[in-house]
Amino acid sequence: MLRVAIVGCGGMARTYRKTYAGLPGVEWSLAVDVNADELGRCVDAGAKRTSTRFEDALADDIDVVDVSTPNHLHADQAIAALKAGKHVIVQKPISNSLADADRIVDAAERSDRHAGMFMSSYNNPLIWDIKQLIEEGKLGTIQAIHARDSHRGGLRATPGAWRGDRKLTGGGSFIQLSIHAINLIRFFLNERISEVIAIQQNTLSPNIGGDDLTACIARYPSGVVGTFTSAYASDGVERAIYGTKGRICLSKSDRVLNLNLDEPFHGNIIHYDTPCKDAVLQHRAAAYDDPTCSCNGQRRFIESVLRNESPRFHVLDGRNDLAVVDAVYRSGEQNGAPVRVQYRETKPKLQANVYLNNAASQQPVMQTAQGA
Repeated sequence: MLRVAIVGCGGMARTYRKTYAGLPGVEWSLAVDVNADELGRCVDAGAKRTSTRFEDALADDIDVVDVSTPNHLHADQAIAALKAGKHVIVQKPISNSLADADRIVDAAERSDRHAGMFMSSYNNPLIWDIKQLIEEGKLGTIQAIHARDSHRGGLRATPGAWRGDRKLTGGGSFIQLSIHAINLIRFFLNERISEVIAIQQNTLSPNIGGDDLTACIARYPSGVVGTFTSAYASDGVERAIYGTKGRICLSKSDRVLNLNLDEPFHGNIIHYDTPCKDAVLQHRAAAYDDPTCSCNGQRRFIESVLRNESPRFHVLDGRNDLAVVDAVYRSGEQNGAPVRVQYRETKPKLQANVYLNNAASQQPVMQTAQGA
């Protein structure tokens, strides 16, 4: 039985905390939060006990620590959990600075525990179909990509809230929003950004201490050129990939897909027997707290622990996502000067985890967790 502590039970954690209560062979042993009302709701959702003290998550009867606190707390809490012999999964971004992200990776390299990152995009089976589509060459040679991550949270920001504090978040809209797209496009292309040129500003969100608008042009080693935009004063989530044989455009938080394909494609969600032009597919991803979905991020991290495999999304990935963010902010501070991205390499001590592109065909191992 794997015993889980969630540290920071509000915010994004509200959408998935019930997952741990529903996974076989897993017990949601502890909920940690400073908000008593939030802890009461956790008990209703399946938590066995609660605490307002982070140190209780380091107790001997805890195996896995889920760190979902504000950005500036991630590093110290993740490192303490790893030192205490816990498996750790950290909410994105894994920290509010590249230096602290390096500290987490250092701790993970010294530990024999698993250290993963949660990115909500991958709970959607449609994402895995797109990955398969690209790998099968259905789009041909990729020429360009575009990603926009925005919402009007900056207009509604509360004075004094941690999300509006540039030091606590590590920036503004780009670190909070575009980090999703940076990670996802790297996953799709199997390629990392080499250089960025960026501009940033804050003209409409007075309670946001960092940027409320950032636009970035990114170069990839293969010649692909990407544009990334984040905004806190307007709406719109989009991903588009353009190739010599077709294109795909995702919108409405990855729920609507527009496709142009020269060839048939058979996936789990995307399925066409003939070429398609301006085909529109509407799909609603499984709920974040649905433990039966094989794409569920918490489930997949638990499965990597049970298999003794490196997590598909390791804290090193989170560190390298922050390297892109760091380069974008440095370019913006230098009036759009080109900045190279400084990546970190490491060899995982654990066996690599290969996830089948056909998500529905993956054989779950959760049943083997019974009595573990």
